[in-house]
Amino acid sequence: MAEVTPVYAQGFYVVTPGVVNMVIIFDYLDRERYYYKLIKSGEVGREIPTLWENMQRFMDEEVVKINGQKTRPVVRDVYIGIRGSPDRPYIVYLGSFPAPLRTGENIYENHYGEEIAEYDYEAVWLFPQNVEIIEWHFGGVVETPEPNILKVYVSRGTEVGGREYIKFIVR
Repeated sequence: MAEVTPVYAQGFYVVTPGVVNMVIIFDYLDRERYYYKLIKSGEVGREIPTLWENMQRFMDEEVVKINGQKTRPVVRDVYIGIRGSPDRPYIVYLGSFPAPLRTGENIYENHYGEEIAEYDYEAVWLFPQNVEIIEWHFGGVVETPEPNILKVYVSRGTEVGGREYIKFIVR
């Protein structure tokens, strides 16, 4: 496969009682236009299973817990598109994982290997209106513009990983 370099990523995590739905988008630089050529030739579908398996393997390497109970993020679908220019593909992963929330204090945890971010990325967590985020730990810059919204901005070169978490109260 041609060299395709990630340049930015966004993750949107919509939390509901029972499930967290994920939309994860990676933007790439693809000077050889590998994905563009696959899309134009109608052969892009052959790449989907490989991307799906690779992302699922990556997710399986992480330990995700809600209130101490291990849960498993699962990839549900994968899309490939082009953003404006043939050398700027993006890949969207849709996924979910169980979220056994309870009234009172809850904690989401993600344990994965410590590393240095190779590209800028952001994550946005949207909780129900009856939730107040009270504590968190992430590499990067964190904002809480509303009591139930948490935004994480990570710049290339930032140390990330280990144990990340969000503590929140369900009223």
